[in-house]
Amino acid sequence: MKIEILYSDLGYYYGDNGNVSYLLNCLKDAQVIYTDNTSIPYFVQNDDIDLVYMGSLSENKQLIAIERLSKYKDILKQRINENVIFLFTGNSLEILGKYIEDENNKIDCLGLYDFYTKRNLNSRINYLFKGKYEDIDIVGNKSQYSLIYSNDNNTFIQVDKGLGNNLEDKYEGIHDHNLFATYLLGPFLVLNPLFTQKIIKMINPNNELAYKKEIIDAYELRIKQMNNPKLDYSLHEH
Repeated sequence: MKIEILYSDLGYYYGDNGNVSYLLNCLKDAQVIYTDNTSIPYFVQNDDIDLVYMGSLSENKQLIAIERLSKYKDILKQRINENVIFLFTGNSLEILGKYIEDENNKIDCLGLYDFYTKRNLNSRINYLFKGKYEDIDIVGNKSQYSLIYSNDNNTFIQVDKGLGNNLEDKYEGIHDHNLFATYLLGPFLVLNPLFTQKIIKMINPNNELAYKKEIIDAYELRIKQMNNPKLDYSLHEH
């Protein structure tokens, strides 16, 4: 088993490192490759990679990641089509689209998927989220300056409560083959153990969740709390 942690030297935010820590607890026998932004990603030169993870970045660091990955976008798409697992959390998903646009700039991205990002740095949107992927409840929170607008069907999570990719979209994130990209922040894999279990079983059917009883008990309690009709899912702008 080989896991690549991509560009963590650019700084993961919002507790995204919790995803890495939990993965390594679940996959104790995995070889972990930390690729900094000055190095060629392992997945580019090798096809024996099982999972590639990338977390949230600052807006300036996004530019570096786009520049670094742009020369490898064809092989990135090839690995996706070969069913390598890719997990992008937070605003790292934005680099997969066509461009990011704000009031002053239009930044070309990798163009792997037919969506674009509209960013407003004067307004951050914060909210709780609950949705469903296949038969799995997905929960979390989002805090973002951007909304994405998609023209294809590569959707990830069907929205139950909270905001989708934009104010009208009933889906959140991008899903293609074994690529999963979501704006959901923090320790996404810790908060959603049934989804995490699906991922690690794809790598090796013998793998089990770390701290399985405790983490599923916490997840079930979280689902119960988020089903409370009095819970505030409204958008909060700052």
